[in-house]
Amino acid sequence: MICWGERNCCGVFVDRSKYDRCDCLRDTCIRDFPPEERITVKESELDEVVDRLYFNNDDYLHEVDEMLSIKNISNDYKHKKDSKQIIDRLGQRLIELNFDVEVVEIKPEGIDKATHYVIFANYFSTPAKNVVLVYGHVDVPNVTDGDGWTEHPFKLTQKKENLFGNGLTSSKGPVLCWLQATQAWMEETDDLPVNLRFIIDTFDDSNNQPLRRIIQERAIFFKAVDLLITNTNLWITPDTPMLTTSHSGYIYFELEIQKKEEPERNSTTDDVDPTITSPKNEPLVELCLLMNTLSDPKSALSEGLQRHVLPVTHHDWDILCRAEVGIMEYKDTYDLKRLPHEQSKPLFLKHRWCMSALVLHSVEHRVYSSQRDFHKPRRIRANFSVKLVPDQSVEYVVFLVRQHLDCAYCRLNCGHPAYLRVVDSLKPLNEARNAPFNLSAYRAYERVYGVQAAIPDTVNVCMPMMNELRKYCTKNAQVVGLPFSSIHTWIGKPDESMSLEEYQKNLELYATMLYEVAIVPPECKCTEIKDFCFDKGKTYEHDFIRMMEPRVADISHVLYELDETEIENMPREDEPFPNLREMLLGQTKKKTQLDT
Repeated sequence: MICWGERNCCGVFVDRSKYDRCDCLRDTCIRDFPPEERITVKESELDEVVDRLYFNNDDYLHEVDEMLSIKNISNDYKHKKDSKQIIDRLGQRLIELNFDVEVVEIKPEGIDKATHYVIFANYFSTPAKNVVLVYGHVDVPNVTDGDGWTEHPFKLTQKKENLFGNGLTSSKGPVLCWLQATQAWMEETDDLPVNLRFIIDTFDDSNNQPLRRIIQERAIFFKAVDLLITNTNLWITPDTPMLTTSHSGYIYFELEIQKKEEPERNSTTDDVDPTITSPKNEPLVELCLLMNTLSDPKSALSEGLQRHVLPVTHHDWDILCRAEVGIMEYKDTYDLKRLPHEQSKPLFLKHRWCMSALVLHSVEHRVYSSQRDFHKPRRIRANFSVKLVPDQSVEYVVFLVRQHLDCAYCRLNCGHPAYLRVVDSLKPLNEARNAPFNLSAYRAYERVYGVQAAIPDTVNVCMPMMNELRKYCTKNAQVVGLPFSSIHTWIGKPDESMSLEEYQKNLELYATMLYEVAIVPPECKCTEIKDFCFDKGKTYEHDFIRMMEPRVADISHVLYELDETEIENMPREDEPFPNLREMLLGQTKKKTQLDT
């Protein structure tokens, strides 16, 4: 058959049994180019970008000060205008950087609930570049007078080369670093070395179900993503950043106990059926008894939860030994008296970072009209969750928990009806340690900081949103957590701070990370996204579609060729110019020299 191509002027024979697209486009796909020819960035451009970062340093710090002054408190409806303000400013910032921006508003379900916002920003340069998605949030915890802040939490304060501010190291600081690194690339090259996308939201880590619904509705936004990036606080020593390649999943359970109905009395004798017995405990008591069995470290459930867990390798054990985090520091931070597995630091970190765990969250009951029902509620619910690590199965853990509660219900002689529900679940995620983009991050830290990053096999971080985003990306997509601050920096800790040099280094790191990802040859995605290699980007002169020209005779068989004389005698711009298809099929409306 004859192929006309997208420009309606190809006119070559196509064997449809061999190719799934136009023959005129066959050798312009990304996979038809050698890997070394797919790289479009130069190292000299990176040097210019780094110089630009240090030149604009004062402007960047002023922007950080402005963003920190916005009090967008997590889940506080009183500060909903502040949340809208910071999202609008970030959205405008991305528009100025030539991103396509969509801001989604998520209405609260209750009166005293906060309104949340999500930014979806996309910069698509050309299909000849890798697609990177950066996820971040800009909410900050509330600060009261008794929290121990000695510096103003909502203002960037600089003292002896140290910067202070609420959200500087955990939320707003990393997001602004990415935007400023992006700006430096745009100012120096009028383009980015990768196709970059952002998701920036105002959710906290414990309330992301509405965000997951929004993401599911926009699955096409993630379909071409090769790399997911987020920030962590895992500088485990002053000269060792720990990249994270594994992310834990979870199962969120709800256990409900309802009061058993009282037996009906006989209307004539006023007696009750002796075969029907009333429970000896109230629903609240039975719920507490069942929940106590979940936290028993010697139960079969505790042992069963550690099955199917990837064993800690010698490489990871060395990392756990090097990490400069103490057990006493952890106790002081969370005001704890005793911890399990506190015999040694590596053993403590192993169970904290590499093993499964069960966490009790809350006990709830519905509001009652009478005081009597308040003290003895008829229906009560408890929420708990299980952290999943590779290679644990959601189905197996659900079976294990259900079997444990069934046995405990019978052993404790519970009489009220009990119901166990799975509210939400997410599978754990584990990436290869030597994957290409992990090595890109490794080279970036080596180039900027002169250190060797630790890349573990089994150390997990609790970032469920990265697992959710990974489901919609390409099948070979990778997830990398880049350390931004020290492991001693706790979220919401008083006097949250980092040095000025460290912030500047992070700016250089993010700009370098974009370059290191860009020098990984991009792969063709046409098998997953139809004709992805021919999508037009913002730098359309670099698109592969530019090569859609009639080919030479030894590559394609052209049905008809025109010589220079015939071309000169063709109608000019003021006359309708028939295309090649019309000429070959005799569909021209005006008579040309070809017809005579």
